[in-house]
Amino acid sequence: MPANTFNPRNSEWEGIPIEQWDASKWKLWKPKHSSADEQAKLEREYLRIKYAVQQANTALYLDRVKIKLKLTSPKTIGLQGTFPCKPGDVGKQGSPNKQYTISCGFTANDAGVKMAVLKARELDLLLITKQFQWTPELLGKQAQRIEPINQGKSTKLISELIQDYEREFWKTHEQNRRGIKTWDSHYLRHLKKLPPDVPLCTQALEEALEKTRPNTSSRFFLVWQLKKFCDFCGFDESKTIYAYATAKPQPTIRKIPSDDEIIQGYLQMGMPLSVYTSKDNLTQPEQWQWAYGMLATYGLRPHELFAVDLEVFINPNNTFNLVNLNPSLTEGTKTGERSCGIPPLHPQWVELFQLKNIRLPFNEGKLSNRTAKLYVRFRNSNLNFRPYDLRHAYAIRGHRLRVPIKTMADYMGHSVQEHTKTYQRWMNEDTNLEIYKEVVIHRQGTSKEALKERISELEAEILALKAENATLKQLLIQHQIGEILS
Repeated sequence: MPANTFNPRNSEWEGIPIEQWDASKWKLWKPKHSSADEQAKLEREYLRIKYAVQQANTALYLDRVKIKLKLTSPKTIGLQGTFPCKPGDVGKQGSPNKQYTISCGFTANDAGVKMAVLKARELDLLLITKQFQWTPELLGKQAQRIEPINQGKSTKLISELIQDYEREFWKTHEQNRRGIKTWDSHYLRHLKKLPPDVPLCTQALEEALEKTRPNTSSRFFLVWQLKKFCDFCGFDESKTIYAYATAKPQPTIRKIPSDDEIIQGYLQMGMPLSVYTSKDNLTQPEQWQWAYGMLATYGLRPHELFAVDLEVFINPNNTFNLVNLNPSLTEGTKTGERSCGIPPLHPQWVELFQLKNIRLPFNEGKLSNRTAKLYVRFRNSNLNFRPYDLRHAYAIRGHRLRVPIKTMADYMGHSVQEHTKTYQRWMNEDTNLEIYKEVVIHRQGTSKEALKERISELEAEILALKAENATLKQLLIQHQIGEILS
């Protein structure tokens, strides 16, 4: 049978169909066949790629990616997952979502597996951020029956395409502080690397990608954003973009301040202002200290300091000194309202830092400017950590106190996955050793010391009882002698 028409899926060996063979043992499939046997080679290669797809799906599952690879044929790899319904389609019982297998044209080889994994992660990220859209590339043949998306944009300049892209963005996002920051930080920041006064072309993409270094967060997110932008514009240059793709690098481990260092930092925040400080926008040292104490005690994001519901906080009925956030004070917070009040993990810090004596920092201007001043003050106070490090310290403090991860995630306003993945990575070797000392060694040491102390107390009680017993015996003897003499 010619190689181009041969289908290895129909093969069998010693009565075992190839589809029932353990793909991890692909080398053992027809091992005695000659290396010149083309069909045996194709069958083993099919099993090898099938095993590679299984390994890739295992890795995606462990990373909680909900899209998986699927060998749609012996020569192609597709992507399978639950997506919003295609135009004109509807899910079971009217559901807006439906399971699809998308054919993206990935060849069933090692390079195709890698490309398919990148695409699976990209689509999963779009689904998580609710930015997924059906593009002609994803629709395939169905796109021929649908009016082309963004038809006629190929002649526009990149600056005009970005404006169209922004209009599309605001159809699914609120134009508040949070939405504006998302557009500026996650979209426009990367698109600015494109030359604005030329039509979208391969050279323009390469010029933007060359502005970033491999294995950096800038390159990772630029590739992701350019792919989204090209999909929107109907410009298929996946090969060019993915040729520059690199894995997302892990952030550098930083040193998180200990509780003693945090208390010392509170004192440093109270240093006098410079004589050259402008009297405009003046924030006094005690105001900086109050802001510092709130960030340290409650693990707030810096901008959330200005979303604290102060009336509820100082209410006498707030016996547990919980902090509640009111997003309306800052036109929204990163995760909206917390599902619960935020407690102080060190309740004594509320009094130590005098937090009930409200001294909010100078509260005019844009929220970003007010937040930026916190970072400047930290730097001017010669602290070797930043405001956000106090939040990391709060997360680690909860781990030390053995607060359940789900509860800590609720306190901090993010998911359990985010808490485990993002915050616990700051727990370096020294931090883990300290936790071990506190949770295991210190607890055991305290138990031994308490036991020794209790033994000493019991020994003292025994000696006292013996002395008291001897005294009572002596008094009894004297009493008996007195009765005899009388």
